[in-house]
Amino acid sequence: MIRLLRSELYALRTTPGPWLTMSAVAALHLFLVAVIGTPGDRGAAWHGLGPSAGELTGYPMLLLGVVAAAQDHRFRTIVPVLLTTPGRRRVLAAEAAAVAVVAAAAASAAQTLWLAAAVRRHGGAAMHTGRPGDLLRLYAVTVAGVVLLGLLGVALGAILRNAATAFVIVPIGVIAEAVAPPTRYRGPFTSGLATFGPHPGSGALLLAGWTVVALTIAVVTVARDVTD
Repeated sequence: MIRLLRSELYALRTTPGPWLTMSAVAALHLFLVAVIGTPGDRGAAWHGLGPSAGELTGYPMLLLGVVAAAQDHRFRTIVPVLLTTPGRRRVLAAEAAAVAVVAAAAASAAQTLWLAAAVRRHGGAAMHTGRPGDLLRLYAVTVAGVVLLGLLGVALGAILRNAATAFVIVPIGVIAEAVAPPTRYRGPFTSGLATFGPHPGSGALLLAGWTVVALTIAVVTVARDVTD
């Protein structure tokens, strides 16, 4: 399993898609921090730390998860991988673990960037730097939400095996859920918005539930023929 995880992390480091995704995320965060910055109101600045870091990192990580799971099928490298690896579910588990590691690191870095910008503008006391419990909750929610979105992307990529199709489904799904009150903040794509924003507790539970459902479907369908 360790060999597979290293292989997946190596693939994420050396293929263009993941690098372009990570570079775009980093550039977006740096641009927004430099040009727009944090809100002038201290309360709004504190409450905006999670959404700023989480939403702008989580949804790109969802797409990264799709790429990680689907790229082997696109380039047909999945055949030698499966021939040299006993058990297709181990490959899926390694992909999920690799994306989780990258997502956790990206979320932590993004949250630290936004926190540093807010501290610079409003001071440490206003940003709860003297309250370790508050900071721990802030980082825990952000990292957990981003990792769950990344895993949701892995499941989606494993089920569809086509990144282009997933890239169409995700924005359509976000818009469709957002405009319908029954699914807003409750569906698989907008529960992430609730996690980082108005309903972190219920949003995280819903997002975790949807991710488990999607991964379960991926585990069941991963055994189908690779020529599909």
